[in-house]
Amino acid sequence: MTTKLIGVAAAGVLVTAAFAPAAHADTGLRTVYGWAKKSGDSAMILTPSKATLGEIGESGLPGWHLGRRTGKPVRIDYTEGLDFRQINKKCGRRAAGYPHDKYTKKGFGAVKCTPGDLWSLLGKGRLAVRVVYDPAGPMAVKVYELNLP
Repeated sequence: MTTKLIGVAAAGVLVTAAFAPAAHADTGLRTVYGWAKKSGDSAMILTPSKATLGEIGESGLPGWHLGRRTGKPVRIDYTEGLDFRQINKKCGRRAAGYPHDKYTKKGFGAVKCTPGDLWSLLGKGRLAVRVVYDPAGPMAVKVYELNLP
């Protein structure tokens, strides 16, 4: 995983990460950021993208920007054991904006929801996500919705 900190005058710090899947050395898991869309009943097609964490305007709120594509699309399955976190306080609904959204300091979804809620969201269109998965399956372990500007 490559991470850089870039100072930006009067705008704070941006974190830029090139994620063409990063490997977790001790577990064999990979992390990838990108756009996911529904594929069947329990899978998603994830298109990896360059992810940049920044600020939404001058609000101080964290927001992700997904840039250019960094790899081939990957089909990733998910099951009942999946840890899915989304932005909206009501599971299965699209992000609604402040104050109806709940996310971490890193701009990841903070509301714990079920894999059925992920399936419902993917059925409404593509979704900006961070996915930690086991490439042997490939099977998703954690999926976090990203807070977009």
